[in-house]
Amino acid sequence: MPTLFDMLTQAQNGNGMQALAQQYGLSMQQTQAAVAALLPAFSQGLQRNTADPYGLGAFMTAMASGQHAKYFEDATRAFSPQGVDEGNGILGHLFGSKDLSRAVASQAAQASGVNQQILQQMLPAIASMVM
Repeated sequence: MPTLFDMLTQAQNGNGMQALAQQYGLSMQQTQAAVAALLPAFSQGLQRNTADPYGLGAFMTAMASGQHAKYFEDATRAFSPQGVDEGNGILGHLFGSKDLSRAVASQAAQASGVNQQILQQMLPAIASMVM
């Protein structure tokens, strides 16, 4: 089973990571380091949210709807106002608060060397793409 990182690096035949790099003015190496530092928090949030039957059902319904597939298929759409809004909604479900999202970005900044503000901007786009 591919990891979240594998899924993102394969999005649009690898162009998804390139789109993230271009959008946020990062090199591919910085983008990969940033994504690798952020994704463990996404995994933990997904595990926490699917640990009970209600959460699992809500997650499966969201996945089955396919409404977020457009962001995986075309990362540039994840940077649109709608993509960011939907990504912020996903982050709310995954992390529960903006404070936790900021903490995730702070920790990822320390691990990746990428500016925390950039990581905070990346979070909603990545959330839209991952769903």
